[in-house]
Amino acid sequence: MLRWAVVGITTFLIDYIIFLLLFGPISSVFVANFISGSVSTAFNYLTHHKWTFKSEENHSRSGVKYLLTLIFWWFIGTSILKFLIVAGLDPRLAKFIPPLVVTPFNYFVLNYLVFKRKTIRPR
Repeated sequence: MLRWAVVGITTFLIDYIIFLLLFGPISSVFVANFISGSVSTAFNYLTHHKWTFKSEENHSRSGVKYLLTLIFWWFIGTSILKFLIVAGLDPRLAKFIPPLVVTPFNYFVLNYLVFKRKTIRPR
């Protein structure tokens, strides 16, 4: 779980910095969040696959499951973020809230559905 936390914090920092750099000039929550999310997600997937969960599944299988999970949580997180910014919360603060909602659920999805290890069946 420590590795998962390190990867998660690093991923958040990558996402947060890119989002802030893009949101000001383009003023679009969805575009800024999509680009920052794409970059940070690539880092997150590769790091979790190799280091955190030490997955033995090939990338085509785990990658598809990860992508479906990503799309779902990105939509939820971006909707929360958009709502908070439209409600008047500073984007620099609003960006911290969606991960607080998404992260607890995402750990279990990644651990038990996306990067599950192969089980060895006794003979």
